[in-house]
Amino acid sequence: MTCRSTARGLLVLLSIVLSATGAAAQSGFISIDDDPILGNPDAPVTIIEFGDYQCPMCRIFWKETMPRIKEQYVDTGKVQIVFRDFPQDVHPEASPAAMAAECAEDQGQYWEYHDKIFHEQDRRRREGEVVRFRVSDLKRWARDLGLDTATFDVCLDSERHKAEVESDYADASSVGVNGTPFFFVNGRVLAGAHPFSTFEKVIEEFFTPAP
Repeated sequence: MTCRSTARGLLVLLSIVLSATGAAAQSGFISIDDDPILGNPDAPVTIIEFGDYQCPMCRIFWKETMPRIKEQYVDTGKVQIVFRDFPQDVHPEASPAAMAAECAEDQGQYWEYHDKIFHEQDRRRREGEVVRFRVSDLKRWARDLGLDTATFDVCLDSERHKAEVESDYADASSVGVNGTPFFFVNGRVLAGAHPFSTFEKVIEEFFTPAP
């Protein structure tokens, strides 16, 4: 399942997946841009996630699947993960949260802040609930992580990284993405919050010698 910017139904989602899969087969058409990397930058497998910080399905992936991918593949140097932003209009805090994470990256704590955003929502959520939060919460979470809050607040208030977030969104839209989470595993498409077993199967194919 994905968090959708529209409600056009399963047939539309299928057409997106099929068209994106075809494009992926033609070339490595989606890049990591200049977004932060989790893991070994020379890892043979790259997972690019287009996500929305207010999407319940992105939170499920972060909680249930990403820790296992990290333990089995990222920490062993086989996989690198890149999170690119796809904040949807139906989630009003997603774009400020994306910009806040980029402000944390300015201080070298992108992934810590990425995890903090999802953790804080998960603490008070009901299953499938879109959790609402404020800019003041984003600033408080930066303080909790020990960031330089004066610098962080200026960065967030000035929307310094708005263009970066919009660039991620435009790149995703250009290849037909309209829901989150949406993944490219070395260019191969996985749409939705799949379980670890699905990612494991796809990742292992890249380490299996051709017959």
